[in-house]
Amino acid sequence: MNLAGQKIAIFGLGRSGLGIGRAALALGAEPRVYDESPKGSVAKQEAVQDAERIGLPVTFGWDGTLPPDTTSLVLNPAVRKTHPKIQAALDQGVEVIGEVEFGYRISKAPIVAITGTNGKSTTTVMTYLCLKACGVDTALCGNIFGSGYPEMSLTDAALSSTPDQVLVAEISSFQLEWIRDFRPVSAGITNIWPDHLDRYESFEEYAATKQKLFSNMKAGDYIVIRANDPVVAPPGGSRSAYVPRGRRTRSATTQEQSLPRVFTFGATGNDGRVEERDLILVDKHVSLDSLPFREPHNYQNACMAALLAYGALLARGGKTEMADCVVEGLRSFRGLSHRMELVGDREGVRVINNSMCTNPDAVIKSVQAVKDRTHILMGGVNKNLDFGPLRHYLANHRHQAYLYGADAGQLSEMLGGGFPIYASMEHAFREAVKNATKGEVVMLAPGCASMDSFSDFRERGDVFKAIAKDWLNHEPDK
Repeated sequence: MNLAGQKIAIFGLGRSGLGIGRAALALGAEPRVYDESPKGSVAKQEAVQDAERIGLPVTFGWDGTLPPDTTSLVLNPAVRKTHPKIQAALDQGVEVIGEVEFGYRISKAPIVAITGTNGKSTTTVMTYLCLKACGVDTALCGNIFGSGYPEMSLTDAALSSTPDQVLVAEISSFQLEWIRDFRPVSAGITNIWPDHLDRYESFEEYAATKQKLFSNMKAGDYIVIRANDPVVAPPGGSRSAYVPRGRRTRSATTQEQSLPRVFTFGATGNDGRVEERDLILVDKHVSLDSLPFREPHNYQNACMAALLAYGALLARGGKTEMADCVVEGLRSFRGLSHRMELVGDREGVRVINNSMCTNPDAVIKSVQAVKDRTHILMGGVNKNLDFGPLRHYLANHRHQAYLYGADAGQLSEMLGGGFPIYASMEHAFREAVKNATKGEVVMLAPGCASMDSFSDFRERGDVFKAIAKDWLNHEPDK
């Protein structure tokens, strides 16, 4: 894409804005960041310093005015699509796109893309490891953050990409709002549950935004979805790419031939599923005992990741059978920071950091994954989500919730009342470990955003780990 001389406006500084600006400068464009905050009020002052260091001009306290020769406005994902300054740019005839669209346009490498409400970071890392194990030069990028693996923004990865690479990108719903031509070669949606309803008017709008991931995919591309998913559907209801032997097929219609191929996984999946002691991946049986994880949700993540990698390899002209190297990639997985991360064990009480858990469905899935009685630290800022399902899940009193943070009172009411509320996450932790006994789990699974007390989920998790390690390393009273 030739950007030489183009005047590109970037709405919002931060990590995303810096990446877009850096790439635009490198490609000969004339970028300028527009940020509504006064210079001294920008939340992350290091971003201001980084912009000055690379020579990226920034307009602070932006009033919404753009120069008349502005080519495009590239949005930071944090900017709501209903923002009046976006409409003003559109009225001016300026093209409005998001970071993902910008990154796609400048990338020389094909992109594998993963979105979903829960499990997308783990699936993204597993896909990255599968392709790496197959000898593909692979970059882990996109919305993924704080995973403990080498990661970068999609724009940074796209800028340095080469045609023989593959970019494996986690994509958020926010990043999908302003795509136009974005077309991954292999893509999947892990699941869609209510989330971010403080940003979207309805669950239907949120789900439709996730579904945009598939909107430009065509013949020669590969889609991975859960079989019989009640929400996620491929474009055109296209057929499965792999039909087990002995299953009769019909001839594809002309319309179907123009659509991407679809792999399905799950209990009734054609291409990936768990059967007793094996993971079935297309034509390959993989012993569950040979994998470095035991959680049922990670078996599902592994199915999806293997099929996404398989699709990417097929798009590169790979063999039709599932490659052994894909399975080796799954075997190299060692978990992610802040996602079901075991912090330690003291006298038989395990402590788990799952700070990335930011919705009620994720709380349920997290507790189900450990199977033992769990003392759950929950709280922060509710994203206008309904905690009713979690109320029913906790009704048998097998697990105990400890609430803290800005919306603790609201959470207690939605959970049926009677749950203790603590002044801080640390106070909640101290009470939880006091009540926990051998064989039980103390888990940070907030179910909420972190912005009341922390800059992001990573800082929240780091603070939790510091508190937990202090307890884990303290000699118990005799």
